[in-house]
Amino acid sequence: MSIIRLSLALFLISWSLNSEAQVRTQNVNAELDPRGLPELTVCSQNLQNYGLIPDYLSRNRGKSATVFFRKQAALAARFAAQDCDVIMAQELLGKEEGISEKALKNLADAIRVKNNRFYEPVTGPSNDPAIRLGYLVAVDRAEILNKTSYVKVELPKLIEEGKPRLFSRGPLELQLKIKGRENSNPKIITLINFHLKSKFLSQKDPTRTEWETSRMEMAEALRRIVESRHATSIQSGETLLLLAGDRNSHWDAASAEILEGRLQLSKFKGEAACRLGGRGVPLCTPGSGSPQLLFSFLLSDPETKLLQGTHQYKNVFSWLDDILAPANTLKFARASFDSEGNYDAGVVYDFPEASDHAMTWVRFNW
Repeated sequence: MSIIRLSLALFLISWSLNSEAQVRTQNVNAELDPRGLPELTVCSQNLQNYGLIPDYLSRNRGKSATVFFRKQAALAARFAAQDCDVIMAQELLGKEEGISEKALKNLADAIRVKNNRFYEPVTGPSNDPAIRLGYLVAVDRAEILNKTSYVKVELPKLIEEGKPRLFSRGPLELQLKIKGRENSNPKIITLINFHLKSKFLSQKDPTRTEWETSRMEMAEALRRIVESRHATSIQSGETLLLLAGDRNSHWDAASAEILEGRLQLSKFKGEAACRLGGRGVPLCTPGSGSPQLLFSFLLSDPETKLLQGTHQYKNVFSWLDDILAPANTLKFARASFDSEGNYDAGVVYDFPEASDHAMTWVRFNW
Protein backbone atom coordinates (compact mmCIF):
# COMPACT_ATOMS: atom_id res chain seq x y z
CA MET A 1 0.00 0.00 0.00
CA SER A 2 1.39 3.42 -0.93
CA ILE A 3 1.98 6.10 1.71
CA ILE A 4 -0.82 8.23 0.26
CA ARG A 5 -3.32 5.35 0.40
CA LEU A 6 -2.21 4.43 3.91
CA SER A 7 -2.64 8.05 5.06
CA LEU A 8 -6.07 8.22 3.49
CA ALA A 9 -7.10 4.95 5.12
CA LEU A 10 -5.92 6.14 8.54
CA PHE A 11 -7.77 9.44 8.06
CA LEU A 12 -11.03 7.66 7.18
CA ILE A 13 -10.70 5.32 10.17
CA SER A 14 -10.04 8.28 12.47
CA TRP A 15 -12.95 10.25 11.00
CA SER A 16 -15.27 7.26 11.43
CA LEU A 17 -14.24 6.70 15.04
CA ASN A 18 -14.65 10.40 15.85
CA SER A 19 -18.08 10.47 14.22
CA GLU A 20 -19.19 7.38 16.17
CA ALA A 21 -17.85 8.88 19.38
CA GLN A 22 -19.70 12.12 18.69
CA VAL A 23 -22.97 10.24 18.13
CA ARG A 24 -22.46 8.24 21.33
CA THR A 25 -21.77 11.48 23.25
CA GLN A 26 -24.94 13.06 21.88
CA ASN A 27 -26.99 10.01 22.88
CA VAL A 28 -25.51 10.00 26.38
CA ASN A 29 -26.15 13.72 26.78
CA ALA A 30 -29.73 13.26 25.58
CA GLU A 31 -30.28 10.52 28.19
CA LEU A 32 -28.80 12.63 30.99
CA ASP A 33 -30.48 15.89 29.97
CA PRO A 34 -34.27 15.84 30.54
CA ARG A 35 -34.66 18.20 27.60
CA GLY A 36 -33.51 15.46 25.21
CA LEU A 37 -31.77 16.28 21.93
CA PRO A 38 -31.20 19.94 21.00
CA GLU A 39 -34.02 21.62 19.10
CA LEU A 40 -32.25 24.17 16.92
CA THR A 41 -28.73 25.11 15.79
CA VAL A 42 -28.29 28.66 14.49
CA CYS A 43 -25.09 29.48 12.61
CA SER A 44 -23.79 32.86 11.46
CA GLN A 45 -21.16 33.35 8.76
CA ASN A 46 -19.59 36.24 6.89
CA LEU A 47 -19.31 34.60 3.46
CA GLN A 48 -16.45 36.87 2.31
CA ASN A 49 -17.86 37.90 -1.07
CA TYR A 50 -19.76 34.75 -1.96
CA GLY A 51 -22.24 34.90 -4.82
CA LEU A 52 -22.67 33.73 -8.36
CA ILE A 53 -19.39 33.04 -10.17
CA PRO A 54 -19.43 36.22 -12.34
CA ASP A 55 -20.02 38.40 -9.27
CA TYR A 56 -17.36 36.55 -7.29
CA LEU A 57 -14.74 36.90 -10.03
CA SER A 58 -15.59 40.58 -10.53
CA ARG A 59 -15.27 41.25 -6.80
CA ASN A 60 -12.10 39.14 -6.38
CA ARG A 61 -9.70 40.13 -9.12
CA GLY A 62 -7.12 37.46 -9.87
CA LYS A 63 -9.21 34.62 -8.44
CA SER A 64 -10.36 31.70 -10.58
CA ALA A 65 -13.47 29.56 -10.85
CA THR A 66 -11.46 26.73 -9.26
CA VAL A 67 -10.84 28.89 -6.18
CA PHE A 68 -14.54 29.75 -6.06
CA PHE A 69 -15.64 26.11 -6.04
CA ARG A 70 -13.10 25.28 -3.32
CA LYS A 71 -14.53 28.13 -1.28
CA GLN A 72 -18.11 26.94 -1.84
CA ALA A 73 -17.18 23.39 -0.84
CA ALA A 74 -15.45 24.64 2.30
CA LEU A 75 -18.48 26.73 3.30
CA ALA A 76 -20.75 23.75 2.75
CA ALA A 77 -18.42 21.59 4.86
CA ARG A 78 -18.59 24.07 7.75
CA PHE A 79 -22.37 24.19 7.75
CA ALA A 80 -22.83 20.46 7.33
CA ALA A 81 -20.26 19.56 10.02
CA GLN A 82 -22.04 21.76 12.56
CA ASP A 83 -25.46 20.53 11.37
CA CYS A 84 -26.78 24.09 11.06
CA ASP A 85 -30.57 24.38 10.98
CA VAL A 86 -30.54 28.11 10.21
CA ILE A 87 -27.66 29.95 8.57
CA MET A 88 -27.44 33.74 8.89
CA ALA A 89 -25.22 34.99 6.07
CA GLN A 90 -23.41 38.30 5.65
CA GLU A 91 -21.42 39.61 2.68
CA LEU A 92 -23.61 37.92 0.11
CA LEU A 93 -23.02 39.29 -3.38
CA GLY A 94 -25.77 40.34 -5.79
CA LYS A 95 -27.04 43.64 -7.19
CA GLU A 96 -30.59 42.29 -6.94
CA GLU A 97 -32.32 40.09 -4.39
CA GLY A 98 -33.05 37.46 -7.02
CA ILE A 99 -29.37 37.16 -7.91
CA SER A 100 -28.38 36.74 -4.26
CA GLU A 101 -31.16 34.24 -3.71
CA LYS A 102 -29.90 32.16 -6.62
CA ALA A 103 -26.40 32.20 -5.12
CA LEU A 104 -27.78 30.99 -1.79
CA LYS A 105 -29.67 28.27 -3.62
CA ASN A 106 -26.38 27.07 -5.11
CA LEU A 107 -24.81 27.04 -1.65
CA ALA A 108 -27.82 25.11 -0.31
CA ASP A 109 -27.34 22.51 -3.04
CA ALA A 110 -23.68 22.15 -2.04
CA ILE A 111 -24.68 21.60 1.60
CA ARG A 112 -27.33 19.05 0.64
CA VAL A 113 -24.68 16.93 -1.08
CA LYS A 114 -23.05 16.55 2.33
CA ASN A 115 -26.03 16.17 4.68
CA ASN A 116 -29.08 15.46 2.46
CA ARG A 117 -31.02 18.37 3.97
CA PHE A 118 -33.03 20.98 2.04
CA TYR A 119 -32.66 24.68 2.82
CA GLU A 120 -34.90 27.57 1.76
CA PRO A 121 -32.98 30.74 0.75
CA VAL A 122 -34.10 34.19 1.95
CA THR A 123 -32.55 37.55 1.04
CA GLY A 124 -33.45 41.19 1.63
CA PRO A 125 -32.91 44.66 0.15
CA SER A 126 -29.67 46.55 0.73
CA ASN A 127 -28.27 50.07 0.55
CA ASP A 128 -24.99 48.58 -0.64
CA PRO A 129 -24.92 48.23 -4.45
CA ALA A 130 -23.18 44.85 -4.31
CA ILE A 131 -23.62 43.22 -0.87
CA ARG A 132 -26.62 42.16 1.17
CA LEU A 133 -27.76 39.80 3.94
CA GLY A 134 -29.44 36.43 3.66
CA TYR A 135 -30.60 33.24 5.36
CA LEU A 136 -30.74 29.53 4.66
CA VAL A 137 -33.49 27.77 6.62
CA ALA A 138 -33.70 23.97 6.89
CA VAL A 139 -37.26 23.07 5.89
CA ASP A 140 -37.28 19.99 8.13
CA ARG A 141 -36.81 22.11 11.25
CA ALA A 142 -38.46 25.48 10.67
CA GLU A 143 -41.29 27.30 8.94
CA ILE A 144 -40.78 30.90 7.82
CA LEU A 145 -43.50 33.18 9.22
CA ASN A 146 -42.36 36.74 8.49
CA LYS A 147 -39.52 38.74 6.94
CA THR A 148 -38.76 42.38 7.79
CA SER A 149 -36.00 44.61 6.46
CA TYR A 150 -34.75 47.74 8.22
CA VAL A 151 -33.00 49.07 5.14
CA LYS A 152 -34.95 52.37 5.22
CA VAL A 153 -34.52 53.14 8.92
CA GLU A 154 -32.86 56.54 9.38
CA LEU A 155 -29.98 56.41 11.84
CA PRO A 156 -29.76 58.57 14.96
CA LYS A 157 -27.08 61.24 14.68
CA LEU A 158 -23.98 61.61 16.78
CA ILE A 159 -23.67 65.15 15.43
CA GLU A 160 -27.09 66.74 14.93
CA GLU A 161 -25.89 68.88 12.03
CA GLY A 162 -24.83 65.80 10.09
CA LYS A 163 -26.74 64.64 7.03
CA PRO A 164 -29.33 61.84 7.39
CA ARG A 165 -27.86 58.37 6.95
CA LEU A 166 -29.08 54.79 6.60
CA PHE A 167 -27.62 51.38 7.44
CA SER A 168 -24.89 50.29 5.01
CA ARG A 169 -26.82 47.05 4.63
CA GLY A 170 -30.18 47.08 6.33
CA PRO A 171 -30.56 44.50 9.12
CA LEU A 172 -32.80 41.64 8.00
CA GLU A 173 -35.27 40.09 10.45
CA LEU A 174 -36.77 36.63 10.05
CA GLN A 175 -39.43 35.07 12.26
CA LEU A 176 -39.53 31.27 12.33
CA LYS A 177 -41.71 28.59 13.85
CA ILE A 178 -39.45 25.79 15.05
CA LYS A 179 -40.87 22.29 14.87
CA GLY A 180 -40.66 20.52 18.22
CA ARG A 181 -38.77 17.26 18.50
CA GLU A 182 -40.53 14.22 19.98
CA ASN A 183 -42.69 15.54 22.84
CA SER A 184 -41.46 19.15 22.88
CA ASN A 185 -43.65 22.04 21.80
CA PRO A 186 -43.00 24.20 18.74
CA LYS A 187 -41.47 27.58 19.48
CA ILE A 188 -41.26 30.96 17.77
CA ILE A 189 -37.85 32.56 17.29
CA THR A 190 -37.06 35.96 15.80
CA LEU A 191 -33.63 36.36 14.21
CA ILE A 192 -32.04 39.69 13.28
CA ASN A 193 -29.11 39.50 10.88
CA PHE A 194 -26.78 42.53 10.83
CA HIS A 195 -23.60 43.69 9.10
CA LEU A 196 -22.32 47.07 10.30
CA LYS A 197 -20.00 49.35 8.33
CA SER A 198 -16.50 47.99 7.75
CA LYS A 199 -13.20 49.82 8.18
CA PHE A 200 -12.61 49.77 4.41
CA LEU A 201 -11.33 53.12 3.05
CA SER A 202 -10.96 54.36 6.62
CA GLN A 203 -8.60 57.06 5.35
CA LYS A 204 -11.69 58.82 3.97
CA ASP A 205 -13.40 58.95 7.36
CA PRO A 206 -13.41 62.63 8.42
CA THR A 207 -13.70 61.61 12.08
CA ARG A 208 -10.46 59.58 11.83
CA THR A 209 -12.02 56.74 13.82
CA GLU A 210 -12.02 54.08 11.04
CA TRP A 211 -15.79 54.67 10.68
CA GLU A 212 -16.41 53.77 14.33
CA THR A 213 -18.79 56.74 14.75
CA SER A 214 -20.89 55.35 11.87
CA ARG A 215 -20.98 51.93 13.53
CA MET A 216 -22.01 53.61 16.78
CA GLU A 217 -25.00 55.21 15.06
CA MET A 218 -25.96 51.89 13.47
CA ALA A 219 -25.61 50.06 16.79
CA GLU A 220 -27.84 52.63 18.50
CA ALA A 221 -30.48 52.32 15.77
CA LEU A 222 -30.41 48.51 15.92
CA ARG A 223 -30.74 48.40 19.70
CA ARG A 224 -33.66 50.86 19.56
CA ILE A 225 -35.38 48.61 17.00
CA VAL A 226 -34.99 45.65 19.34
CA GLU A 227 -36.23 47.61 22.35
CA SER A 228 -39.31 49.00 20.60
CA ARG A 229 -40.39 46.07 18.39
CA HIS A 230 -39.51 43.15 20.64
CA ALA A 231 -40.28 44.38 24.14
CA THR A 232 -42.56 41.39 24.80
CA SER A 233 -39.88 38.85 23.85
CA ILE A 234 -37.33 40.66 26.00
CA GLN A 235 -39.58 40.73 29.04
CA SER A 236 -41.35 37.35 28.87
CA GLY A 237 -39.04 35.06 26.92
CA GLU A 238 -42.06 33.18 25.56
CA THR A 239 -40.64 33.70 22.08
CA LEU A 240 -36.90 33.63 21.50
CA LEU A 241 -34.96 36.61 20.16
CA LEU A 242 -31.47 36.48 18.68
CA LEU A 243 -29.16 38.92 16.89
CA ALA A 244 -26.15 37.69 14.94
CA GLY A 245 -23.76 39.04 12.38
CA ASP A 246 -20.62 40.99 11.67
CA ARG A 247 -20.17 43.99 13.95
CA ASN A 248 -16.88 45.00 12.29
CA SER A 249 -15.61 46.15 15.67
CA HIS A 250 -13.99 44.38 18.61
CA TRP A 251 -15.99 43.42 21.70
CA ASP A 252 -14.64 46.40 23.69
CA ALA A 253 -15.41 49.08 21.07
CA ALA A 254 -18.00 51.78 21.65
CA SER A 255 -20.33 50.35 19.00
CA ALA A 256 -20.28 46.95 20.73
CA GLU A 257 -21.20 48.48 24.09
CA ILE A 258 -23.93 50.59 22.49
CA LEU A 259 -25.44 47.56 20.75
CA GLU A 260 -25.51 45.63 24.02
CA GLY A 261 -27.05 48.59 25.82
CA ARG A 262 -24.16 49.16 28.22
CA LEU A 263 -23.77 52.64 26.73
CA GLN A 264 -25.99 54.91 24.66
CA LEU A 265 -25.09 57.17 21.76
CA SER A 266 -26.20 60.24 23.73
CA LYS A 267 -23.29 59.70 26.14
CA PHE A 268 -20.89 60.73 23.33
CA LYS A 269 -22.64 63.94 22.25
CA GLY A 270 -21.10 67.34 22.92
CA GLU A 271 -19.65 67.62 26.41
CA ALA A 272 -21.20 64.31 27.51
CA ALA A 273 -19.62 61.69 29.75
CA CYS A 274 -17.83 59.64 27.09
CA ARG A 275 -15.30 60.08 24.32
CA LEU A 276 -13.55 57.74 21.94
CA GLY A 277 -10.07 56.47 22.73
CA GLY A 278 -7.73 54.37 20.62
CA ARG A 279 -9.33 51.59 18.51
CA GLY A 280 -12.73 53.13 19.17
CA VAL A 281 -12.71 52.10 22.84
CA PRO A 282 -15.04 54.29 24.96
CA LEU A 283 -13.50 56.40 27.71
CA CYS A 284 -16.27 57.38 30.13
CA THR A 285 -16.67 58.96 33.53
CA PRO A 286 -17.88 56.63 36.33
CA GLY A 287 -21.61 56.05 36.36
CA SER A 288 -22.07 56.57 32.61
CA GLY A 289 -23.26 53.05 31.89
CA SER A 290 -26.78 51.73 31.37
CA PRO A 291 -28.42 48.37 32.18
CA GLN A 292 -27.28 45.79 29.66
CA LEU A 293 -29.98 44.60 27.24
CA LEU A 294 -28.19 42.06 25.02
CA PHE A 295 -25.60 39.47 26.03
CA SER A 296 -23.11 37.54 23.92
CA PHE A 297 -23.44 33.75 23.95
CA LEU A 298 -19.78 33.56 22.94
CA LEU A 299 -18.14 36.10 25.23
CA SER A 300 -20.32 35.14 28.20
CA ASP A 301 -19.33 31.50 27.93
CA PRO A 302 -16.36 30.49 30.13
CA GLU A 303 -14.69 28.36 27.42
CA THR A 304 -15.55 30.19 24.22
CA LYS A 305 -14.46 33.61 25.51
CA LEU A 306 -10.90 32.26 25.81
CA LEU A 307 -10.64 31.79 22.02
CA GLN A 308 -8.65 34.32 20.02
CA GLY A 309 -11.56 35.80 18.08
CA THR A 310 -13.37 35.38 14.75
CA HIS A 311 -11.24 37.38 12.31
CA GLN A 312 -7.51 37.84 11.79
CA TYR A 313 -5.92 40.87 10.15
CA LYS A 314 -2.15 41.42 10.12
CA ASN A 315 -1.70 38.63 12.69
CA VAL A 316 -4.15 40.28 15.10
CA PHE A 317 -7.41 38.50 16.01
CA SER A 318 -10.63 40.40 16.77
CA TRP A 319 -14.16 39.44 17.82
CA LEU A 320 -15.88 41.02 14.84
CA ASP A 321 -18.64 38.40 14.70
CA ASP A 322 -21.04 37.74 17.54
CA ILE A 323 -24.36 36.19 18.58
CA LEU A 324 -26.43 38.14 21.10
CA ALA A 325 -29.71 37.72 22.94
CA PRO A 326 -31.66 39.20 25.86
CA ALA A 327 -31.45 37.45 29.23
CA ASN A 328 -34.72 35.55 28.82
CA THR A 329 -33.45 33.85 25.67
CA LEU A 330 -30.05 32.89 27.13
CA LYS A 331 -31.50 30.15 29.32
CA PHE A 332 -32.65 28.19 26.26
CA ALA A 333 -29.04 27.81 25.09
CA ARG A 334 -27.56 26.39 28.28
CA ALA A 335 -25.04 23.61 27.69
CA SER A 336 -27.11 21.48 30.10
CA PHE A 337 -30.44 22.05 31.81
CA ASP A 338 -28.77 23.01 35.10
CA SER A 339 -25.73 24.98 33.84
CA GLU A 340 -25.94 28.70 34.54
CA GLY A 341 -23.71 30.89 32.37
CA ASN A 342 -22.34 28.00 30.29
CA TYR A 343 -23.76 28.02 26.78
CA ASP A 344 -23.92 25.51 23.96
CA ALA A 345 -22.19 27.90 21.55
CA GLY A 346 -18.88 28.20 19.79
CA VAL A 347 -16.63 29.26 16.93
CA VAL A 348 -15.57 27.15 13.92
CA TYR A 349 -12.18 27.78 12.31
CA ASP A 350 -12.07 24.58 10.25
CA PHE A 351 -12.08 24.65 6.45
CA PRO A 352 -10.19 27.99 6.27
CA GLU A 353 -10.83 28.36 2.53
CA ALA A 354 -14.47 29.08 3.39
CA SER A 355 -13.95 32.65 4.57
CA ASP A 356 -11.58 35.02 6.34
CA HIS A 357 -14.17 35.02 9.16
CA ALA A 358 -14.79 32.09 11.47
CA MET A 359 -18.31 30.73 11.76
CA THR A 360 -20.20 31.29 15.00
CA TRP A 361 -23.01 29.07 16.27
CA VAL A 362 -25.41 28.54 19.15
CA ARG A 363 -27.63 25.57 19.93
CA PHE A 364 -31.02 25.79 21.67
CA ASN A 365 -32.95 23.27 23.73
CA TRP A 366 -36.26 23.33 25.60
